[in-house]
Amino acid sequence: MGGDGLASATRFLVLALSVLYLAGTVGGLVLLDFDSTRDIVLWIAFLVVGAVLMLVGQLALPRGARSALLVSLGAALGGLPLFWTLLVPVAVAVIVACSVALARRPAPA
Repeated sequence: MGGDGLASATRFLVLALSVLYLAGTVGGLVLLDFDSTRDIVLWIAFLVVGAVLMLVGQLALPRGARSALLVSLGAALGGLPLFWTLLVPVAVAVIVACSVALARRPAPA
């Protein structure tokens, strides 16, 4: 996959997973029965902060090491409460791999 195709695919995956994390935040609050306020706060914090870190890393920073770090950190952080879904850990692994691959490529001239 070329650099442009990889960048487009990574951008799509980051945006899709960010939307999934935000939808999971709302869906979890509506559908899940939390035992304590602490659980609710952790659920919201992991998913919302993960989504925000991914979006900032993808949209606000130029491609590079800092962008890959924020995207990877956000994907992993948001994936923690959703690890049991099996689809989210695979998406996290793909996003981390793609972000690192993009960061290692030389900047376009």
